[in-house]
Amino acid sequence: MPLAMRKLFCFFLLLFLSGNSLFAQSWERMQSWGLDLHAIHWINSETGIAAGENLLIRTQDGGITWEEIQTPDFNRIQAIDFWDENQGIALGNQGTLIKTNDGGKSWEALGNLVPSTYYDLKFISENSLLTVAEGGKILHSKDQGGNWTQISSGITNDLRSISVLNEQLIYIAGDNGSILKSEDKGTSWEKLSTGTSTHLNSLAFSSEEIGYAVGANGIIIKTEDGGENWAALNSTVNSELTSIAISPINPALVTVVGREAVALRSTNSGSSFGKANLGNGNSRDVYGLNFSPNQNVVFAVGKDGYLIRSNNAGSTWSTLLAGIRSNFREAEFKSDARGFIGGEKGSFYITTNGARTVVNRSLPVEMDIKGMDFWNTSFGYAAGANGQIFRTGNAGSAWVSVPAQTPETITGMYLFAPSVLYVTGTNGYIARSFDSGGTWDSDIVTNTNENLDDVTYYDFQVGFAMGDNGQISWTNGGNTWENLPKLTESNLNALAKLDSNTAVIVGNKGAILKSEDKAQTWKAINTPFDTDLLDVDFWNEFLGMAVGKGGHIILTKDGGENWFKLNSGTTRDLYGVSMGNSLVAFTVGDDGTILKYDCVPPSGISEISGNENVCLGESTYSIIDDSSEGSQIVWRVDGGEIISGQGTNSIQINWTKEGRQGVFVSRQNFCGNGETSALEVLVSKIPSSDLEIDGQGSVCIDQQSTYTIESEMATDYTWSVEGGEIISGQGTAEIEVLWAEKGETSLSVILANSCGQSSEIVMPVLVNAPPMQPSPIIGEAQVGIGEYFYEVEEVSEVDYQWEIGEGGRIISGQGNSKIQVEWLVEGDFSISVTPQNQCNDGESREIAVNVNIITGLEPAADINLKIFPNPSQGSITISSENLSHYQEINLVNALGQEVMQKTILEGQREVNFTEMPKGLWMVVLKGKKGIQIRKVIVK
Repeated sequence: MPLAMRKLFCFFLLLFLSGNSLFAQSWERMQSWGLDLHAIHWINSETGIAAGENLLIRTQDGGITWEEIQTPDFNRIQAIDFWDENQGIALGNQGTLIKTNDGGKSWEALGNLVPSTYYDLKFISENSLLTVAEGGKILHSKDQGGNWTQISSGITNDLRSISVLNEQLIYIAGDNGSILKSEDKGTSWEKLSTGTSTHLNSLAFSSEEIGYAVGANGIIIKTEDGGENWAALNSTVNSELTSIAISPINPALVTVVGREAVALRSTNSGSSFGKANLGNGNSRDVYGLNFSPNQNVVFAVGKDGYLIRSNNAGSTWSTLLAGIRSNFREAEFKSDARGFIGGEKGSFYITTNGARTVVNRSLPVEMDIKGMDFWNTSFGYAAGANGQIFRTGNAGSAWVSVPAQTPETITGMYLFAPSVLYVTGTNGYIARSFDSGGTWDSDIVTNTNENLDDVTYYDFQVGFAMGDNGQISWTNGGNTWENLPKLTESNLNALAKLDSNTAVIVGNKGAILKSEDKAQTWKAINTPFDTDLLDVDFWNEFLGMAVGKGGHIILTKDGGENWFKLNSGTTRDLYGVSMGNSLVAFTVGDDGTILKYDCVPPSGISEISGNENVCLGESTYSIIDDSSEGSQIVWRVDGGEIISGQGTNSIQINWTKEGRQGVFVSRQNFCGNGETSALEVLVSKIPSSDLEIDGQGSVCIDQQSTYTIESEMATDYTWSVEGGEIISGQGTAEIEVLWAEKGETSLSVILANSCGQSSEIVMPVLVNAPPMQPSPIIGEAQVGIGEYFYEVEEVSEVDYQWEIGEGGRIISGQGNSKIQVEWLVEGDFSISVTPQNQCNDGESREIAVNVNIITGLEPAADINLKIFPNPSQGSITISSENLSHYQEINLVNALGQEVMQKTILEGQREVNFTEMPKGLWMVVLKGKKGIQIRKVIVK
């Protein structure tokens, strides 16, 4: 892909390149290992161990995926057995013993048995073990393999298989038809007569009486009497049979496997066997067989990493793993799907589906491929020893030899154009072709004898090559090369061009060099790694990978300035790496290793633990997940700030905002964010004491009233009431109160939450009652037609509702304690007054009134009544010996308005008025016997 397109493609990618651990742990092994698997054992239905030629692998998902487990050195594991789900021992064919105490996750050396070729090992009890070997050897351990004692078998034939029925009863099978039986925990052995001299490789029993043995030439024999007698069964095949197993849930189901992809199954306890199809053209030998506990699921292992599964006790099989026996040295992928893989002895494979499957298109000679370069998905070259170079135009379907005519080994290639090819080789060899390898120009002055491992050009003129002992050669034109100053004495093994000026070189002891001026000057990049790096590839000027010895993989996101280690899941040496795109990479190496990296957001995150109700200030939150290489833990907080712990599984938060807030955590790599775990947190503060209670401050007795205060989350409200009862709402921000006692009182509330409590907040309340009955009505009870006054004693905050019936009308004063009434008709009437306030009406007061014309006649003139001076200058005196017969004197102006009034006291004979305005005045004397009216003029 052109560099400009790669830049655009990676723009989004770089947005995520912000952390040190970028890649999720998602390297997937393709095509299995190219190593034989000899044994398989299931610990439970999910966890199993398979092992063989310098390899032990483990699954914890029922065989869907398998991981390579590091173990102490051994040549080939021949047998595995577990006592329980934790304790297990594996036996090497040369007597090496390794053990595990954690279900196969880790292993340690247990020691070595006496030199011999060993075939099988079984637990008899938790501490007792039995192993068998060549020459009739039987070894017994009583301390879980710490010490061993040889037991006499009585024979010299190789012993190959052990079947433990219980702690007492044990069988062993071996060469020349040998079957041994022990009924005393393996202390002594009895040789049984099997009626055959054919080598027996495996035996299995379904009960103490019924058992089977299989071996060479397709032999299967059966006993139904505990080994006393054996009968041959018809296997229908002649291939060597290597292993037999019986279904743990149906003893009639017997499964057998063998060499040349043989798989047999009987559903009737061996009366007949049917052959399963393991695939057209499949000739892989199958060595080991084991049922998953309490199921009809059975697995088998075999040649070159072959691992198959049957869900029906061997009727049909599916392939889980199938390896290629080759050490791969080169990888070049043109996309995330299409690529090329080269290895030893001319092995060359192509894939169009990301190495899910590969197609063998080997070279016509068994030449170890040392250099390879492809222009596109069809056209490219592969090279090796003695100047051999092969060209293909159809992705390896056909190869054309285009040798460089040199005895040197071609180690590096660079296609400048389809027809322009540069190569490097041993002893400083550099050559070029401008006609697709038809002819070669090797008349080049390289000025070095160092082995050169690769070459590239920036343009048609400027190029560089690198190789052993820190050699870097540079040219402008290609005819003559100069030696650049060495920055290391380590062998330099691979190069990658990042852009039109920049390149990176990797080598032994973790050497990494970088140039930014078309390879004229170089600088060493310091890293914490010292593992030999064997190849490097960059997707663009930022993102690159390097691989090396022991499964070592490192990544850079900044153009090679800084590098971070990735977990490859293998200890095999990795020789080639190629980035199919920014999200998919491939690496290849020893023992048929092909690994594919798919960049996906990390999955799985635990729930957040921490207080869900907190106060403003600091709190801690955590998850149970640990930080892991390849992804980073990213926290986010609403309503606060993270003050420590970002990137770890525990953070400290300073909450700065109250209310419903949130804590969020996810795993992140440069591919994106994975699943997010969230926790809602209610953040509070000490409740405020400055709040006010909202409600009526003046109420009535026996009235229900509502009172509220500002509501705050996670807050308790404690209310107190004087002179009343809380009907509902205690503990909340709103209550209903029934007032029971009259007078000045109060209610109060205290707010409390986990952070503390407020001061008492108080509201004064006046509790009122309906008004008391008014005082007796004062006024004339016998009147004539005319105007009269009636009144009661005035009480504050009380209104007075007067009623007089139909005999007259209220001229003024309605609502007050005193009214003026005009009687209009004769008759008996009543005046009533009802007191009113906010608490409704009080008890009324009433007076009966008789209206009579005769009553209303002017009473006899009082000859003793004197008003002087008249006319007046503004002051008058009213006197009479009988003045106290009247109750009051009123002065009424010409408009009929009562302006002045005085009450006459008992025995009083004189009343004075002063400051009377000018005009005509009426002096009105009111008494029980009537009214006297006199006129006065004020000048």
